Amino acid sequence: MTAFRFIRNLRLRQKLLLSYVTVIFLPTIVLGLYAYQNSKSSLESQFLQSADNEAKKVTQEISYRLQRQEVSMKSIVFHPAVIELMSNPNQDLYIQFKALNDKIEPIFFNLMYMVGDMNEIMLYSESLQSELGNFVTPSSAVKNKDWFLETKGSDTTKWWFEDGELFATRVIYNIEFRTVSGELYVRFDYNKIFGDFIGKVNEGKGIIITDRENRPILTEHVGQMEDVQLQSLSRKGTSKAVISGESYIVVNKDIPQTDWILHYLVPDNQYKTSIGNILSATGIIVLICMVFLSIIIYLFSETMLKGIEKLNTKMKMVEDGDLTVVVSTNSKDEIGQLTDRFGSMLKQINQLISEVYQTKITQKAAELKALQAQINPHFLYNSLSLINSKALRIDAQEISDLVNQLSRYYRTTLNKGKQIISIEDEWTNVQAYILIQLAMHNTSFDIEFDADDKVFQFEMIHLILQPIVENAIMHGIDQKRGERGKLILRASLDGEDIIFVVEDNGVGMEPYMIDRMLEYESAGYGIKNVQERLQLLFGSKYGIFIQSQPGIGTSVIVRIPQYRHIREEDS
Repeated sequence: MTAFRFIRNLRLRQKLLLSYVTVIFLPTIVLGLYAYQNSKSSLESQFLQSADNEAKKVTQEISYRLQRQEVSMKSIVFHPAVIELMSNPNQDLYIQFKALNDKIEPIFFNLMYMVGDMNEIMLYSESLQSELGNFVTPSSAVKNKDWFLETKGSDTTKWWFEDGELFATRVIYNIEFRTVSGELYVRFDYNKIFGDFIGKVNEGKGIIITDRENRPILTEHVGQMEDVQLQSLSRKGTSKAVISGESYIVVNKDIPQTDWILHYLVPDNQYKTSIGNILSATGIIVLICMVFLSIIIYLFSETMLKGIEKLNTKMKMVEDGDLTVVVSTNSKDEIGQLTDRFGSMLKQINQLISEVYQTKITQKAAELKALQAQINPHFLYNSLSLINSKALRIDAQEISDLVNQLSRYYRTTLNKGKQIISIEDEWTNVQAYILIQLAMHNTSFDIEFDADDKVFQFEMIHLILQPIVENAIMHGIDQKRGERGKLILRASLDGEDIIFVVEDNGVGMEPYMIDRMLEYESAGYGIKNVQERLQLLFGSKYGIFIQSQPGIGTSVIVRIPQYRHIREEDS
């Protein structure tokens, strides 16, 4: 259901593309992938089989070389003179030396210097307490060596590689009692065992021989190895490894007669290159087909969608508020007819909006003029002047000041019936109103005025600040208990705008009360009326913005543009 909804919400171009991909591109791609996967699988199988065969040959070669050396070692441990010497430690010393010199040492010298693969031969006796010639020494000298302990528990030849030395060990039995009478230790020339083998490996491939602890015995055509890389090498089958930044396929083989493992390394880029060639060929064929089909699809889609996209662009401009867009077309198909009808409908909407806008402005102007008409200015000014003169005669300065404030308030309120007033006169109007309210409240709250003189050069809609101040006093400060109220009025420039702030420390409001204040009419000339007048003239980005916290107070911000009215348009 979700997938269906997603497809339904796609753009028409995307739906067409999806249908083409499903019907044409998808089968082409699937066929190409199938051919590629089959070729890749066959090539990979051949590659692995070839690597396995090569690894077997290398293993057999190493095994043969070690077996040849093992034959020489067996000729020593099974030689009657060696068995006799190691099994009868209590023989006369002269007889022992004679057997060593006449029978054993010639064999050793022949193996070491004639055959040449052995660098050192040593017999370790379990019963002798001291060395006998150059080739026999007590087993106690090496009893703590790992190779010695493991050799004693085995009947086979053990191969070792420690501290750069290649050697092999094997026990010598007392045939009569079937007990271990000694151990044979043979150290080999590493280069003669593996030297002629090194270099035979094909370029790009590598060999690593490790012991059972994964310690390296031989590394050929492989970069610098780290212990952690060696430990990660598998000991069975075929695996993958990254060594010195290179990726390899590793064929692992046991080397007979040892517990060593041969790791035959083949760079996987050797077969990846071949796979890449197959992929490239497949991709080129598929790409050519898709390019050809894409051209056909593009031409067909553009022909069909051009009119729809043009209409959609015009509709988006209308949605964004641009109702002056001209929509028309010469096409006579269904899309052309739809475009012409939308253009006709837009013209009718523009006409209706213009009529409603003018009606709204006229209505607001009439409301304000009706309010102003309720007051007879000449009668009011004459009455206030009379009261002021009588107050001065009896030295009632406070009454005189109050009357003067009232006179300024009504002069700026009436504003000769005009809707536009200078900001300086609007500021005078609200100051007079606040001072009158302060007198009516017996100076029970504090006031603060802070205006940037630069704002006075501009003009604004009449009677904007007074309703806000009235609301702050009646519903904010008057409701405050236990703390002296304070009213702050500020005016300043903010970029290309003018900001007025009316701040009180009254009881504050909940968020829902703020919404109600801006959305519903209140008794008298309320905040909603002020908001509508501001936005009718200046647009929706301007108007009243309220911030309030219950129990702390309210801040009402009025934002208007820097505005100067053209005098000839005043009515």
